[in-house]
Amino acid sequence: MVTLFRMDFFEIFMILYSAGAAFILIFMIARILLMMRRVDKELFRARLFLNDSILQQTWMYISIAGASFALNNVFKFIINFSSIGEILKMYHIADIAQLAFLVSFIFAVQNWHGFIGNFIAKKNLQVN
Repeated sequence: MVTLFRMDFFEIFMILYSAGAAFILIFMIARILLMMRRVDKELFRARLFLNDSILQQTWMYISIAGASFALNNVFKFIINFSSIGEILKMYHIADIAQLAFLVSFIFAVQNWHGFIGNFIAKKNLQVN
């Protein structure tokens, strides 16, 4: 009997992790967009300018995500069009690059979510 859905553990893990990461990213980005409606834009820009660590951390996370995305595409190209593609596929190199992309992008969004959440909390304390 031929099995149509034959996957190894890592493939199943990547599918489930990607779906979970996508849900987390959608939820957090939606919350950021909703929180940004209540933010005074000028004061927000000033606090962001004064808080250099947020910009540096975000730049680092987005840079890692961009490099991981590029590596993932290069590895997929090699897997599909090269003789050494089976070796890369066997060791799940493209999946590992995708995992690095998702993790670093989640960290970048979480970093902004925390900054905006703290900004709104401090603003509410000043109003009360």
